[in-house]
Amino acid sequence: MKILLGVCGSIAAYKSIDLARGLSKKGHEVRVVLTKGSLNFVKPEVFKYLGLEVYLPQDDFTHTNVLHIELAKWTEHLLVYPASANTLANLAFGKADDLLTSIFLAKRSETTTSIFPAMNTFMYEHPITKENIDLLKRIHIAGNLFIHPPDSGKLACGDTGQGKAPSIEKVIDCIEAINPKISAESKTVLITTGATIAPIDPVRFVTNAASGKTGYELAVEALRRGYKTHVIAGQSATTKLDSLIDLPGYQLTRVITTNDMKDAVEKHFSVSDIYISSAAISDLEFNANTGKMKKNDLSDSLEFTAAPDILKTVLTKKKENQKIIGFAAETELSLAVLNEKWERKPVDLLVGTQVHSGLCHDEQQAGFNTDEATYKFFSNGEIEFERTMKKSTLPAEIFNRL
Repeated sequence: MKILLGVCGSIAAYKSIDLARGLSKKGHEVRVVLTKGSLNFVKPEVFKYLGLEVYLPQDDFTHTNVLHIELAKWTEHLLVYPASANTLANLAFGKADDLLTSIFLAKRSETTTSIFPAMNTFMYEHPITKENIDLLKRIHIAGNLFIHPPDSGKLACGDTGQGKAPSIEKVIDCIEAINPKISAESKTVLITTGATIAPIDPVRFVTNAASGKTGYELAVEALRRGYKTHVIAGQSATTKLDSLIDLPGYQLTRVITTNDMKDAVEKHFSVSDIYISSAAISDLEFNANTGKMKKNDLSDSLEFTAAPDILKTVLTKKKENQKIIGFAAETELSLAVLNEKWERKPVDLLVGTQVHSGLCHDEQQAGFNTDEATYKFFSNGEIEFERTMKKSTLPAEIFNRL
């Protein structure tokens, strides 16, 4: 993606260096526009050392072409980080008195703009700043603009409150998932991810090594494609899911036990167009003790029962226009194993994932808490797709089949 990074006069401007580097490492083509105020905090040479093209306020008048028009046509995503109170005011009132604000007015309607304000708490909470933000949102209500609220914490000036620039990791996660055009009329994807736990007593429990990374990548792809996206995640699933909380159309619900996940899925399934069951749900339930079980009271075995089968339950409630994608985490992905799974739960697409915790039988860890896995897609009685690939590339393969 072609990203134009606008850096404004905020103390957080120094973070833009790491942001530019991080976006470049992700494979994005990055160019940088520095405002007059930003030059008090960062120097253009630093970005040039990273191999990036950098533009200064006066370049609009010295460039051979009409620079603000040229850059407005070039960029696919205008990213303003950090956005100062002054720049927010200029953008809200359509001022075009420097290169960055001129680009903002000249950009095409299909160009996404994301703005990350960073300033002192009292400046951010001032009614004028709030009105400027609201004005920008109203003007672009049907457009391609998103304003991310600043984080809270201790600020550079010593005050504590809302005004911190979000972390580089959070910004990059948002940039890769954001779709400001998601609306109330957009279709909805419901995704389960991560592990649930089965308590034995108030101290001990049984779970698995699922990280929720697959669910995170599915959520990113769903948002990119314009779906409202609701993720129901195990308590220990990756915190990257939390990075997306402020994005349009995104909702995250954290759960602990299988019954918690079952209740959440049943509550939201009826209003979902697509249900993707990628969670590694615990199959077992114990009659949990009210107090910690003492060693002297432990027997050679623990009694357990089968946990609710969430996927089986939602299949009985499936409407004709709904799509259901099931995941099968197995140590063996033979045709017989996948077919048996599908016959019990006839989903629209079954995604078999080869997994191993790596904790027994001298086997290497596979599938769980890794960045890649081996997948097999089962549909219509046959394996139609088989590949070992990164989890980040899996969602596109799934959504392309819906």
